[in-house]
Amino acid sequence: MTVAASVPVQAVSKLPAQAAVLVGLISLGLVVLPPFWALLNHFARIAHEGAHAMVGSVLDTRVTGVYLYRKTPEEDRQTPDDDGPSGKTFIRNEPGTGFAWRVVGYFGPSGFGLAAAALIAHGLILLVLWMGVALLAILLLSLRTVFGFALVFGIGFMLVSIIRSRNPGVEAVTAYGLSWLLLSGVRGVWDRRKGSGDAKKLREITDVPQRLWFLFWLVGTGVALAYGFTLLV
Repeated sequence: MTVAASVPVQAVSKLPAQAAVLVGLISLGLVVLPPFWALLNHFARIAHEGAHAMVGSVLDTRVTGVYLYRKTPEEDRQTPDDDGPSGKTFIRNEPGTGFAWRVVGYFGPSGFGLAAAALIAHGLILLVLWMGVALLAILLLSLRTVFGFALVFGIGFMLVSIIRSRNPGVEAVTAYGLSWLLLSGVRGVWDRRKGSGDAKKLREITDVPQRLWFLFWLVGTGVALAYGFTLLV
């Protein structure tokens, strides 16, 4: 996956409000309906594990590997005492760094979606796509599974192909679709409400009950979704 040295960020026409809502409704259907969520969940997991790895790296800890597996959300829910079999991030902690990188995981999809929505609000459609390519390229360096590498590389290749197509309509719809990862952020938290490896570890670190961490993530992703909606429409 090759990223150009000079990234074009010229404005591309935003979608009309009705079209933006339509893309959002389609995205909602993909998130709510189990067969489609089984596929879209992988996008959310990429953002989740990517957030772990990014913050862990910023805190000067060593990311020893990101593992993405071909598992369904239902299989995720069957392992309540773990991060879930569809993805794990292993970080060699330095003293005092175990808190922040565990907190951000469930905010990963919402954080990317909100950043995309903010760029779209300024007409920077192409920058949303290039941001996705850049983050995926960085994540490739930490991946340790063939499935994860193929998935991330494939998505990055698709984004580069869309950029190279120079089709403003396709670019805009893709950018809006990426921004609606805001919805998957809420769904990801809800799916793990009965058990989360992050919440379990945070309870051990802070003594705050797991249920309160769930509520914290749910409120945070819900607020991000509401604010992102105002930016997109």
